[in-house]
Amino acid sequence: MEALFTAVILGIVEGLTEFLPISSTGHLIIASDLLHLDQEKYASFNIIIQLGAILAVVFLYHTRFQDFINPEKWMELKNNLHVRGLNALHIIVAIIPTLAIGYASRKFIKTHLFNPYVVVGSLVVVGVIMLIVEKIKPQPEIKTVDDISYSDAFIIGLSQVFALIPGVSRSGATMLTAMIRKIDVKTAADFSFLISVPVITVATVYEFLKSLSAFNAGDAFQLGVGFIVSFIVAIAAIKGFLAVLKKLSLAPFAFYRIALGLAYYFFRL
Repeated sequence: MEALFTAVILGIVEGLTEFLPISSTGHLIIASDLLHLDQEKYASFNIIIQLGAILAVVFLYHTRFQDFINPEKWMELKNNLHVRGLNALHIIVAIIPTLAIGYASRKFIKTHLFNPYVVVGSLVVVGVIMLIVEKIKPQPEIKTVDDISYSDAFIIGLSQVFALIPGVSRSGATMLTAMIRKIDVKTAADFSFLISVPVITVATVYEFLKSLSAFNAGDAFQLGVGFIVSFIVAIAAIKGFLAVLKKLSLAPFAFYRIALGLAYYFFRL
């Protein structure tokens, strides 16, 4: 029963925070600490249940993903790299930096950065940066992902590298960069969601294969529960997030990050 409770809680945390600019990794580290869980054991569990959240993006943006794998689209792209519209090449350009740097630095990050102190610092610092960007961001000129250029895709993808630091937030880093690139906040969120799928899928599969021996048949049910809960909650979180962005932009999430980081530091650490 305790394992089931843990799976549900972590699934809710993952689904709720994966695509919001508040850092799912940071929240999972804090949740694991508050629940007194074995950080090393649940680090792998947390990464694997991310697949549930990723499936939510595929479900909500299925038309886009069908276009990415459509052979006719690939032939059109082969004949004209600059054909208008978001295509698979934009996604590839955006994810290469993170996958390469993430693989090279994975041991250092897990050894030195996966701790509550780094999370607290990242939550607060990035929260402040979000408020600054909200004040100085240029007037958006790009209001659909179909107008995002390859250079935009690369620079936004490169910003994901900072999200390898727990507490930074992958969606937060990519959205802030996109906004500075004169992309409106809703489009920035859409593009952030789309490029998250291959990055997190590759990381999850790698982590699963590497940690396969640590799991046993008894863990399958716990993983399944976490996966399903994460999937359902992520769908609701994405829809709610996009609705909030239409009215409030990123400021509420910035204040939340700062408040959470300070509260956790003073009352827990």
